Amino acid sequence: QSAVVYPPVDTDYFTPGAAAPGPTFLIVSALVPYKRLEVAIDAAHHAGVSLDIIGDGPERAGLEAHAARGPGVRLLGRLDDAAVRERYRSAAAVLLPGEEDFGIVPVEAQATGRPVVALGRGGATETVIHGETGLLVPDDSVAAWADALIRVGSRPWDSGRIRAHAERFSHARFRADFRQVVD
Repeated sequence: QSAVVYPPVDTDYFTPGAAAPGPTFLIVSALVPYKRLEVAIDAAHHAGVSLDIIGDGPERAGLEAHAARGPGVRLLGRLDDAAVRERYRSAAAVLLPGEEDFGIVPVEAQATGRPVVALGRGGATETVIHGETGLLVPDDSVAAWADALIRVGSRPWDSGRIRAHAERFSHARFRADFRQVVD
């Protein structure tokens, strides 16, 4: 038997904004191979949606070349925390195309009230509620991802409910859960 205490996310900093979200999808990630960003780029091209990618890493040049194959995908490089928070707030949805053990980004996005589209494996299956706080994509095919982008962008999302779910991962909840396990 084991007890899981999820890592904390700064839900006091990552909060919903006042403005309505825009049409652009967002990725916040290190630009490394296992993040599977090329799948999201291809899906955005296939679905005809805009995608901004925040982050840097050794795969940047290759991803920029990959993104240039079609319109609407921009690699923005590193941004400061305030700019990242604003991008979360204005995103149509935040994407996690790779498999993570936990994944802080999806929880930060949900703390701002935005839905997440994530690969339905690993930590995302514990942090994203399919159909309620986002969509879990069953495989890493471009077709499945493009379909998910179209579906998430075509329906309303309850940002208050998404935010409430993210509060399960707050610093206060982490401290309480950790104390309970230690006690």
